[in-house]
Amino acid sequence: MLVAGGKHGAGVHLFDGKNVKLKGTRIWRDGVTMIEIAANTIEVAGSAVSSPDWLNNNLGTFTLVGEIVDSKCYLGVMNPGHTKPHRECATLCISGGIPPMFVAQDEAGNKMALLLVSATNQAVNQEVLDFVAEPVKITGQVWREGDQLILRADPHTYQRVE
Repeated sequence: MLVAGGKHGAGVHLFDGKNVKLKGTRIWRDGVTMIEIAANTIEVAGSAVSSPDWLNNNLGTFTLVGEIVDSKCYLGVMNPGHTKPHRECATLCISGGIPPMFVAQDEAGNKMALLLVSATNQAVNQEVLDFVAEPVKITGQVWREGDQLILRADPHTYQRVE
């Protein structure tokens, strides 16, 4: 995952499908990595890339309970980067284009952080703002891209958990 400085998404759509070279700062937590791109350092490097292998790596449909967080703060920029004390900051980050994540636990109590997108694999930033930092139940398809888990679900089906 890539982000820009401050509370902003990376805005790298012009580079989709291309190999790039960039400089940045690593943000990391629990095996999930993000890079904050240094200003004006991204450039095309080489020819186009092939289709990613993960497009067919659907792990199945799951119902998970957890919390929507902004990925940049949760992965290490802020402490704690989650729960109600971080709600205002997370809402600003997500509305600024930082990818939302869904932090949940499986039946064995293992914590997982999933990138949150729509059922059609589109950004859901504006649709999730009312759910940030609250217990939420989401049913959707879980996909794997390398080490990153992705939860694809329709934001209109999210349910608050009391």
